[in-house]
Amino acid sequence: QVKAYMNKHDYFRTTFDTHHDNTGDWKVRLKYSYLYLDSILPNTGVELGQVHRPWIDNEEHGGWNYRSISKVFVEASKGAHLTNSADLGFNLKTKLKYFSSELGVFNGEGYHGDKNANEVSGEWRLTTHLLGGGTHKAKAKNQYLNISYFGQKKAKTGNLDWHGGHIVYNQKAFLISAQYIDVISSQEKFSDAGDGHSYNLEYRFVPKWNLIGRMDEFNKDLGT
Repeated sequence: QVKAYMNKHDYFRTTFDTHHDNTGDWKVRLKYSYLYLDSILPNTGVELGQVHRPWIDNEEHGGWNYRSISKVFVEASKGAHLTNSADLGFNLKTKLKYFSSELGVFNGEGYHGDKNANEVSGEWRLTTHLLGGGTHKAKAKNQYLNISYFGQKKAKTGNLDWHGGHIVYNQKAFLISAQYIDVISSQEKFSDAGDGHSYNLEYRFVPKWNLIGRMDEFNKDLGT
């Protein structure tokens, strides 16, 4: 990963990703490559290029802290498996003490999906930070209670549309989180509809030792 700062807040970022495919080859992919401009609107910056999608990064920094064990529910192959973390487009990021959001328009297929530029998607995350903390990334030592609504809407009918809700409560000793996702789609690789839920907890019983648990369930409506 490389960042080049133009000033204290505005920068370029490039991040590469590696992938071991089923032929045994290691491949290198461009994951992020964007310009970030801070405060283009009050309390709002924008990423332009191959950018973060609105939801995954947020959950990984405040709801599920163990990507090395599993991707988050919307991305995990044994979960909903609906999206990935980056795509071509722009993402408006707003941060206030009790509210934050990300609103963007994207190519729609993701950084390692099929590129089909005429099927753009609108994607969003709206989060209420009931105990404050919306201006910075969540940390395990802080207390927070966040409720989010997030999802994706394709520009063309008959493509993948989904939305979900998420709630997380954290204090120094533990974290508990739950979410629900509902999907309507007629894409070939998806059923007509489906829904699912995910729960996870983290109990920090002694310094540097945590007990964690997670359960994912996603059910596809096969139309039968």
